[in-house]
Amino acid sequence: MTVRNLRPDDIPKLEAMQGEFPYPNVYELEAIRIVVDDHDQPVMACGAKKLLELYLWQGPGTPLAKLHALRLLHEDLAVQLRQKGYHSVEAFLPPPVATRFARRLVKSFGWKLNWPSWTRSF
Repeated sequence: MTVRNLRPDDIPKLEAMQGEFPYPNVYELEAIRIVVDDHDQPVMACGAKKLLELYLWQGPGTPLAKLHALRLLHEDLAVQLRQKGYHSVEAFLPPPVATRFARRLVKSFGWKLNWPSWTRSF
């Protein structure tokens, strides 16, 4: 087995490997490497996508005022990030915050619950 760069003819083979999980746009990935067998057939691949992690600071205020401020930030930051070429962001909520606030993100702002996250530094 060897590791190599993605080739256009690999894409249908990777799509077939994907199964039930959402298939990323390979052209939006920062890097993708393919492990191929002795016949140059893909057996595994890994891609890396830029990930933006959001941080939120908030001061005192009424719940209604905070919601209004969040809506303004939500809309304004989305425009700014789209102009920079980003298409998505991630928000990692501590469990106590997620318990209180996750439904609001989904219902009021159109967020989707994603998978649990692991991190690695190198």
